[in-house]
Amino acid sequence: MKLILILLTSLTLSACMLSPTPRKNSRRVHPALSDLDNLEMLLLNDQQPLITQKRKPSTTDYLHLGMGKNNVQRSLGIPTQVEVAGNPKYENEKWIYETQVPTMDGFYSERRVIYFENGTVVGWESE
Repeated sequence: MKLILILLTSLTLSACMLSPTPRKNSRRVHPALSDLDNLEMLLLNDQQPLITQKRKPSTTDYLHLGMGKNNVQRSLGIPTQVEVAGNPKYENEKWIYETQVPTMDGFYSERRVIYFENGTVVGWESE
């Protein structure tokens, strides 16, 4: 009798030790959901990083008032056109960036104008 009791106890303990442990990233699904719902949830969970991915900052996100010309050129590149107002030693300039932006219907031209006074950004606009 003792032998049977010891065997049952050891089998129970070994069965507990051999049962798979839940994985840290395992997905738990509500029992009331159908297989199609489970599949849909799995697909949504796999796509979640794509949905919540941060947007790429636009070029105007890199601009701020008081920014120097060198920093603007590092962020946006060489301007398409530079216009100087008055005496060049005062560094009052207008930099124009023209780019072609792809769309479903082809391309459209985007124009950004950055204004400098004394070599620092005082404003900008997009057309």
